[in-house]
This record gives sequence, C-alpha cells and structure tokens, in this order.
Amino acid sequence: MPISERQRQILHRIHQSGFVRNFDLTEEFGVSDETIRKDLTALEQLGRVVRNHGGATLPVHDRLDLPLPERTAINEREKEMIALAAADLVSSRETIFLDASSTVLRLAEHLPPIPLTVVTNAHHIVVSLANRSDLTLVCTGGTYENQSRSYTGAMAEDASKRFVIRSAFLGVDALDPERGAMDVNHGHGVLKERLIERVDRVIVLADSTKLGARSAYRFADVKDIDILVTDSAASPELIARFESQGVQVILAGGPKSGKSKG
Repeated sequence: MPISERQRQILHRIHQSGFVRNFDLTEEFGVSDETIRKDLTALEQLGRVVRNHGGATLPVHDRLDLPLPERTAINEREKEMIALAAADLVSSRETIFLDASSTVLRLAEHLPPIPLTVVTNAHHIVVSLANRSDLTLVCTGGTYENQSRSYTGAMAEDASKRFVIRSAFLGVDALDPERGAMDVNHGHGVLKERLIERVDRVIVLADSTKLGARSAYRFADVKDIDILVTDSAASPELIARFESQGVQVILAGGPKSGKSKG
C-alpha cells in the first residue's frame, strides 16, 4: 500500500474514533511499529494529529466543538466499563457531583438504587435521572452551552459552593503525569477547578486514550486527584507515574491498584 494511502486511512480511523493506537495500526496494515511511528510523525508535522503515548488523537481544535452525541459515540465500550467500575465508588446518602462529560453521563445511567444527592451542571444528566425517586437531584443552572448541553459560568460555580460534596466525578480531555488534568472547554475547566478546592474526593473518569495527551486548559494538578478510573489498555508506565503521585488507579475490568488519598 502506498504511504499516502496508508496515512489517509489512518486519518480516517482517527476521525471515526477520536484516537488510534500504534499496536492496532501495525496489526491492521501489516507494517512495523517504526513505520507507523513515522506515519504519525508525518501527520503531526502537517497538523493533522497529535501524537501521545502509544498512539495519536485529533488536534484540540478539531475536538473542541464536538457535540455531545458525537463525543458519546467515541470509545463507547471503554466508557461503559469505566462507568460500571466508578458506580462501585458511590455510597448511600452521600452528595456527589457529576460533570458534563460523556463518560460521566454513562456513570449517571449506572448509579446504584440508593438514596443520593446528585449535583450536576449537565442538562443531559438531569434528563437521565429525572424519574429516579431515590435521588435528590440538583441542577446548578448557569449559562447554557448547546454543544455540551451543560451550564457553566459564575451562576454554576456559585450553586456548587452551597453543597458539601463527598465525591466529584469528573471527565477530562487529557490527563498527563506532569501537566495534570486538562479540558478543551475553558468554562468547564474553571468550574472543575473551583469544585476541586472544596470536595472530599476527586474521581477522574478517563479512557486510556486521554492519558498522556494534552489539551487547552489545565484545571488540576495530578496531586489533586484521589482516584483515576480508566480502562485496561492504559499504559503501565503512565499508571505507575500517576500512582507515584498518590493517585489510586482503578482499571475497569481489571485489578485495582494504588492507594486512595480519600
């Protein structure tokens, strides 16, 4: 296969799923890992992809305005496993915060049938949980964003201050051992930044494609995160680096690792 055609197909894969792994591409195209790395380097130099540990993603500007239904469709299997694992971290009668990420939406769908207070800035989570009689459901309100179907701004931040929140379940666009937790959306990032200052436990839900990646707005250091729930394809090297900073790592569908700070 000509190099240009292989690179075109690689780009097509990334636009379909939001991420590709080197290993999967070597298997699919029957070429060496070095060849795939050269392809991804060439595409990165053209500004078409961003390389990270073990693969590549779309550049931030290509992902920034993805509507919620499109974000939900990316890495569906991994998000489902992560959501099921995260649901085990929820305890009866606690107050939790659920952000507007697509992975946290999956968690909302799997919350156990126990009394809870759920605070959220996500309109789609309010709709998902509206008929749950065992929950006290609180929407922050704020400035509505149609793309993410969520609320941000000063009103949302002020509303979240009024609750004593045990656990905040937060999605990320990128999570790096040095740079910390990042989001493409400044408004969402600021809200998460304010939340982290007050909650007892910060629980990040991120599929393995987000680990080692970069994004536009940093809202937390790694040391601010208590628990990371990811999938079993996560790089052992990256997991070890998160654990060395005190983060408990839970591999969805795999063994639990590390120690929680909370």
